Amino acid sequence: MNTTDTTFLLGYIEQGIGGAQDPLTPPISISRNGSLAKWRGKMHVLDLRVNDPGLQHNREAFVQTLQKAQTLGIKVVVTLPEYVGRSYPLPPDLPPKKDAPPPPPPPKNYKKPENLVHFRPCYLALPSSVEGNRAYAPLSTDDCLPIIEMAAEYGVEHIIVPVSEPGIFIDPQAEAKFKAALKILTAEAGKRQIKLHLRNGGISHAVFRKLRKESGCGMAFNLGIAHLESEDMIETYRQFRNEITIVMLQQVQSGLDKISARRDAMQKALKDFLAAAKDHQQAIAEKDEYYAEQVLKRWHAALREYYDAARNQFMNLGLFQNGDLNLVPFLKEVRKDIEAGHQKILLVEAVPNTRNTDFVMRNVMPDSFPGSL
Repeated sequence: MNTTDTTFLLGYIEQGIGGAQDPLTPPISISRNGSLAKWRGKMHVLDLRVNDPGLQHNREAFVQTLQKAQTLGIKVVVTLPEYVGRSYPLPPDLPPKKDAPPPPPPPKNYKKPENLVHFRPCYLALPSSVEGNRAYAPLSTDDCLPIIEMAAEYGVEHIIVPVSEPGIFIDPQAEAKFKAALKILTAEAGKRQIKLHLRNGGISHAVFRKLRKESGCGMAFNLGIAHLESEDMIETYRQFRNEITIVMLQQVQSGLDKISARRDAMQKALKDFLAAAKDHQQAIAEKDEYYAEQVLKRWHAALREYYDAARNQFMNLGLFQNGDLNLVPFLKEVRKDIEAGHQKILLVEAVPNTRNTDFVMRNVMPDSFPGSL
């Protein structure tokens, strides 16, 4: 794909490497929807979300993705960790019922998961409203510096820094802590010619302006988050158009309450899952076959409840689907900047497919753009 005559880059997401699963269901990661090679010539950039603080578990997998992207001519934007995964063994299969027909064969290339991976949100500074809440995990600059170093090795020029969860705004205490962390990360990124972009969500415009003035950071503007926080996304874009290089396109249905309800339901199901796992282990140790079978059913029921709770029904819909956002006027606003020669990186936070790509291209591609995806 020829991008030399345009300042518009279109890309998708990869967040399914750290923890070996995508934090969202259905998954929006390229790796969960075909190989990266399949997208050669069909996208310009990959948002590699490194959900592995300190690169303690999956560094080699991230390096392989960076190398493959280089080979395919796909640029990479890196996002610092927003989730940290923890794996739990799955229950053994239930014994087949008497006279039950055999189960249908699994889909082609199906690989049965070995673990349940539960992701906790992690941020550089947790607001006091959630600090100490076990549903969240802390993140340190030491967790982020190896990621910046790895990104620099492969020529990454932009790194996205998630600030907080939608609707959970950093307070003065968290702001001071985040400011100190950002100062360290900005210095290290600057040495490597990498620019940091703070993602909206949990950060007010006033706080962003202060951090921008002190660090020179840009803004990675997520439309779905802006809508959930009741922002006028076009007005916000107009205010910060010079600071916004990266735009994350989503289609969503309204309701911060739905996000918190999903998280709470996942936490409850996980608690039941772990309790059943413990009881099953005890029943096996005591050689109580009847109780072990009953607990195994409860263990499987908790697993189903977890997967049901994890299903992402309200965010990351197809851009072309019906939702709360009218994306066309916004994309026309972005198009003005593209036609004026300003670089814009548009990242589609949805299941990668040609319908999402075509939707963006129809509304953003300047008339002078020489080709298509």
